[in-house]
Amino acid sequence: MSMVEASNGSGRSPRRRIWLWAGIALALAVVVAIIVYVALTSGNGDETDPGAGPSSSATPTAPSGDADPSAPPTPDPAATPGTMPELAPVSPDAPADNGEGLVARISAMKAVDGEAVQAGEIGGPAVQFTLSITNDTDEAIDLGLIAVNAYIGEARTPAGGLVRPGGAPFEGTLKAGDSAEGVYVYTIPEDERGDVTLTIDYRAGQPAFVFRGPVG
Repeated sequence: MSMVEASNGSGRSPRRRIWLWAGIALALAVVVAIIVYVALTSGNGDETDPGAGPSSSATPTAPSGDADPSAPPTPDPAATPGTMPELAPVSPDAPADNGEGLVARISAMKAVDGEAVQAGEIGGPAVQFTLSITNDTDEAIDLGLIAVNAYIGEARTPAGGLVRPGGAPFEGTLKAGDSAEGVYVYTIPEDERGDVTLTIDYRAGQPAFVFRGPVG
């Protein structure tokens, strides 16, 4: 081999090594760039967008099975309110005594032609009742609290109340030892007067006076 050939071979060898190292460096740079890119993109994916709303697929937390003891009980739709207390019924011609000094009576009753003068009233054959209450207790009775109702038949179908003729409900205060009267008119067909119930409620929570039998 000549000196010229040896010189040319030794000149090419350093250049090859330079290109080799350059290729390795470039490959490493590409790998590093890929790693950095993957790290950045995965980090951004984990961050939550503060402006984004809640996911539509989110499932709300189920309520606890334990009932809140402070919550009011749910009304039972099958439950029915209790009926108002009543004294044992007496015939229309007998006095009703509550056993505590109050005595109610039907002082008079007569058939009349009922007149409709107020909204909801229906005129027609009616019965006018004159009622009296005697107060033998030690305290006054507020007559404005008295409620009188009439019912027809075993099913106690409500009879329509009327003002005329002659309606004059209880009013004022009934002092101890005194008596008072009130007049009430109810629409009751003539053929349904064989079984009529009349109730007098004089105070909330107290048993009502009850009269039952033929009227008119």
